[in-house]
Amino acid sequence: MNVISTDPLWSVGSRLDADSPAEDGSGCDSELHAERAAIDIPAPAAGFTRLRMTIAYDGSKFRGMAENEGVITVAGTIRAELERCVEHPIVLSVAGRTDAGVHAWGQVISFDVDTDLVGSGKGSPARLARAINQQSVPAIVVRDAELAAADFDARFSAVTRSYRYTIVNRPVPDPFLAATSWWVPQDLDLHSLQLGCDALYGLHNFSSFCRRPKPNPVTGFEPSLMRRVHDASWHEVGDGILRFDITASSYCHQMVRSIVGTLIEMGRGTRRPGEMAGIIRAQDRSVAGGVAPPQGLCLWEVGY
Repeated sequence: MNVISTDPLWSVGSRLDADSPAEDGSGCDSELHAERAAIDIPAPAAGFTRLRMTIAYDGSKFRGMAENEGVITVAGTIRAELERCVEHPIVLSVAGRTDAGVHAWGQVISFDVDTDLVGSGKGSPARLARAINQQSVPAIVVRDAELAAADFDARFSAVTRSYRYTIVNRPVPDPFLAATSWWVPQDLDLHSLQLGCDALYGLHNFSSFCRRPKPNPVTGFEPSLMRRVHDASWHEVGDGILRFDITASSYCHQMVRSIVGTLIEMGRGTRRPGEMAGIIRAQDRSVAGGVAPPQGLCLWEVGY
């Protein structure tokens, strides 16, 4: 598996929501793989070439990743700059549709550009990356840009998505970390936080941690909230900074932040770590903890 990630220097409309309703969930891994295999990713239209970019952004500057009329979004900002450069419509595919206030270090996007423009340099990956960086830094930064295979799609080709949540566990807040972390002044027991993660591994119905999705307008059925978690762990960085890392194929809406909110209650001692399995089995949002604030969450990397 190739993973797109490089550690940053800072602490810490689109096509898929990695922390919102994911459309590729299903009842078991075989079904997940069958659905993914059945997706026919269209090649670029004749005369067009597919590009991919890895981007980072400060989510506090935007009303989320997906385009939404009347508000400033990450996708809308990037698309507008790309269209200004290439002078033709751009359709973005993204690996994860982050909510308002949520950051990204390893977001991946793909789109098609006129092949002649790519060849002339006007639409080359390097030029488009420079254009976005010149117009949008420091809120949005293109970390990498390259030509992509014709069958690559930032959403449908993704195998895993990893999120990181940062906690500042000190008696007083840190103004320099406030925009990328959640300040929790109460003492947290790291062992309890780790134990609470054990029940998350594997394939589960995560209804207890997700906002209830809207029914499919065609079938009338609600999307499945079955998700497989590959990794969930806490790391003590030092100086009161804790990081929660989680990797899964996809996520449902507010799943990561709801899990973090519940784990923090376990770390504070208001819940026992052993309750996590029962919370999952309940498939009832009311039995889980509160939703952690968005600024501590970051889409860290996407695996292909």
